[in-house]
Amino acid sequence: MPPEISGAYVSCYASGSDYVEATRKALNQLSTDGLHPEEILQPVHEMESTNWVVHVNETWADHVSSLPTQEEFEDVINNGGVVYGPFGSYA
Repeated sequence: MPPEISGAYVSCYASGSDYVEATRKALNQLSTDGLHPEEILQPVHEMESTNWVVHVNETWADHVSSLPTQEEFEDVINNGGVVYGPFGSYA
């Protein structure tokens, strides 16, 4: 991480039989990617995978072009993967 940044955050999207399983899946993927979260911010939200485009347009309108399409998102989620939202950082 650059020296002027103290930390970063990211929203993770994963499927599971419940939020605990989905959270574990996201934490495992973060670890696999070499990222080590210090905390999980509450609350954990639930979303229908078919609402991805609506969610992105409402939450990260400036990042639409850098995020998966609806089809790409559903493909990753339906195959047990994890999708990251935009990363943010703080000093």
